Amino acid sequence: MSAVDTPEKSTHLALVTTRHGGLEVMQVQQRPTVPPGAGEVQVRIRAAAFNHLDLWVRRGEPAGHWPTPIVPCADGAGHVVAVGQGVELPIGTEVAIYPVISCHVCERCLAEQPQLCDRFGLLGEHVDGCAQEVVNVSVRDVVELPSGLDLVVAAAMPTTFITAWQMLHSRAQVQAGQRVVVHGPGSGVGSAAIQLARVLGAEVIATIRKDADEALARDLGASEVFRNDDPQWPRLVRKMGGADLVFEHVGAATWQASIKALKRGGKIVTCGATTGFEVSLNLRKLFFHSISLLGSTMGTRSDLKTVIEYAARGLCKPHIGARFPLTKGAQAMGVLERREVQGKVLIEM
Repeated sequence: MSAVDTPEKSTHLALVTTRHGGLEVMQVQQRPTVPPGAGEVQVRIRAAAFNHLDLWVRRGEPAGHWPTPIVPCADGAGHVVAVGQGVELPIGTEVAIYPVISCHVCERCLAEQPQLCDRFGLLGEHVDGCAQEVVNVSVRDVVELPSGLDLVVAAAMPTTFITAWQMLHSRAQVQAGQRVVVHGPGSGVGSAAIQLARVLGAEVIATIRKDADEALARDLGASEVFRNDDPQWPRLVRKMGGADLVFEHVGAATWQASIKALKRGGKIVTCGATTGFEVSLNLRKLFFHSISLLGSTMGTRSDLKTVIEYAARGLCKPHIGARFPLTKGAQAMGVLERREVQGKVLIEM
């Protein structure tokens, strides 16, 4: 196959963050459809999913870090409509897009750790993302979907599920029978973490912001649920034997309680800090209780293949809170920003 297989349409629709600011900076624009280059595939996007990163890019936080204009959404899924030179993937193949961009040639990339590449970035962050009708990506950055897996489900998975799997499986090395605390079951990564911790055989305790989240947490697999604004929840976890691991992505608002909930020798693994990046740390408690602090960013292509296979087997699925057409992309981002729904917010095309 070659790039001559490009669809007839010379333009396509894209949601664009035109500059930094409020929701008013989001526009739907016509963009030229460029044939895929050598080693690339062109994917007709069925659905794309927002992450909190898209909010930070739009707001320009931190200042000077994010380029504009840019198409948001690191996550997407669709089917191959054209291929570049040297690519043999059949037209029509359904794929999920791996959201990490890297050099592909350094020692870390060749060891399948592209998230550690010096040129690490994400779709929708440094280059245009999936909130557009078609996107060109390296053939190395698509994962073929198992037969029967819904494209919308696949689109909601990449960033949150590979992040959660990398944290639980590779970084924290969770074992069957361990006790894991997960904050925020209504978030994409929290929802993924509860399910994947259960896949690994762990007991899961969830903490929630509001009572309405309890049913979701239990449906996802949590055996105990505590309000994270209850100062007693760490003590209650310790009465159960303490947490082997706390899965952190909230940051300043939950950090001290997360430390208190750990058993001796416990671990915290963190991938984010939506409530603030600055926390205090009692080093005496850290070394005296042999606590391990682990940072983690994204995951690998193999991680994406693994979680996609788990979804196809019915072992996990993303919790989708809302779907919008591409033309209402700004409205969709507003729903995410105001936390009006549990789970992922998607745009469909």
